[in-house]
Parts: sequence; C-alpha cells; structure tokens
Amino acid sequence: MFSKETEDKFKYLASIYPRKRSALIPMLLAAQKEDGYIKAATIEYVARYLDLNASEVDSIMSFYTLLRRQPAGKYHIMICTNLSCLLQGSDEIEACVKRKLGIGLGEMTSDGLFSAIEFECLASCTTAPVMQINGEFYENLDVHKTEQILDELRKQG
Repeated sequence: MFSKETEDKFKYLASIYPRKRSALIPMLLAAQKEDGYIKAATIEYVARYLDLNASEVDSIMSFYTLLRRQPAGKYHIMICTNLSCLLQGSDEIEACVKRKLGIGLGEMTSDGLFSAIEFECLASCTTAPVMQINGEFYENLDVHKTEQILDELRKQG
C-alpha cells in the first residue's frame, strides 16, 4: 500500500514507543506525506497496524487539523486566525488569498497548485499576521507582501 520507505518508517515508529498506539499521529503524517492526504483505506490500514479500531483513528484525525482528508494543492496555505493574527489583519490576508487564487478556504485551485485553510494558531504571535505554506512561515504579512508571495509561487509552478 505504501512505499518501502514509508513502510520502514511505520515499522520503526511502532517499535520506539512503549505503546504502539503512540505512533498513530507520526504514522498518519508519514502516510499523508506520501499520498498528500489521508485516504479512508489508510485509516483502516493504520488501525490494523496499531491494533486499533478504524473509528478510533477516525476520531483522533478529526481533532488534528494538520491531517487532511482531502487532497491539497502543491502549495498548501494555512492562514493563522488566532487573536494576535486577527488583531494584526489576518482577515485581510485571508481575503487577499481568496481573491488572488479565486478559491474559498478548504478549496483547491483547478490547476491543483494552491489550497488554503484557516488555521487556529501557528504559534508565531510576535510576528503576526502569519501564514504557513508547506511548512515554511511567512510572517509580518500585509496584502502587498501576500500578493508577492503568491505571485512568486505561481511563477515557480
């Protein structure tokens, strides 16, 4: 179901914790890295691997916003909307991203290049407003800076 590299990672993760179930989140993140999102079959597979019920895995997944059930764009944008970011203009950043990409939050551009979601807290309050794209932080944003970032990513394709 997964590449040898991911299967080896699963085996390693299941072996380093005192309880196998503790490997759940790292395993789901590894699966998501390979597939781009968590498929229903992945939930079943990981549940069996860790001797859990699929419903347990599913309920844990519903808590973690970093785990996706839908494919994401090549550039997955997480816009922080916590209080610090909101007070510094994250609503303007969100509006800019939606306008510039022509999508709503939770959607993906038709070319598969971009997707965007609201994220409760990216833990960078002193550099608000913030967004993260594929793990890279973009801080002290304004609309102009956000447009430049999106334009540069679009050029890179």
